[in-house]
Amino acid sequence: MKRHQATLLENRRLGPGLYSLQVEFEDLGDVEPGQFFEFLTGARFLRRAFSVADRDAMRLRFVLRVVGKGTAWLSQLTEGSKLNLAGPLGQGVAMPSLGPVMLLAGGIGAAPLLYLARKLNEQRVEVDALLAAGTKEELILAEEFGSLCRNVILVTDDGSCGHKGLLTDILPTLPVINDIQIFYACGPEPMFAALKRLDLGKPLYAFLESRMGCGTGLCMGCGVLGRDGRYHRVCTEGPVFNLEEIEL
Repeated sequence: MKRHQATLLENRRLGPGLYSLQVEFEDLGDVEPGQFFEFLTGARFLRRAFSVADRDAMRLRFVLRVVGKGTAWLSQLTEGSKLNLAGPLGQGVAMPSLGPVMLLAGGIGAAPLLYLARKLNEQRVEVDALLAAGTKEELILAEEFGSLCRNVILVTDDGSCGHKGLLTDILPTLPVINDIQIFYACGPEPMFAALKRLDLGKPLYAFLESRMGCGTGLCMGCGVLGRDGRYHRVCTEGPVFNLEEIEL
């Protein structure tokens, strides 16, 4: 596991408890969509894992939601702060050769899908995005997706922006889904369960989140039960899985 000393270039608030961190590395190497880095956060013993949201040369972007002391510490860092990171970790996404592809984002799940959208765009694979959140204030990265996707559909629970309802309510009503070859989704577990029930008839890959003790597969703390009866480690075998191959 490669460790890095990195510099924080930007810490920007995106919405309620949501922050975008741009971090610069001296020697970064290859980073694939779906991979993540683990951050040391102050005096806390265990690192915190964050998926890569975007890349520009030797700079990476991460998006976080404040949920505890570690993420609160990160949200208060200022430009020029030094960070200790480990990564990249996990397996990258198997990139499709044919499109169109649709990205399904629930809340902060938009973050890792943005980097995937950029890579698909670079490979000239047509990509659409369906971005959902509770309110307009919680709907993030829409402008960035708009620059990379042919269509961006917005959904909010309260109707304050775009369609009103849940992502899984709106998705089946979209005519464009008939042409989609592969779906990629990232969001809360109930969203994945609802997507499985829709039975879209095309491959659907899920970016999973899990509490991680080590990030290297040793502790088995992030195991997810597969349909084969085995536990699969999100940190090493994932975090991207075919949704049909895991139990939710």
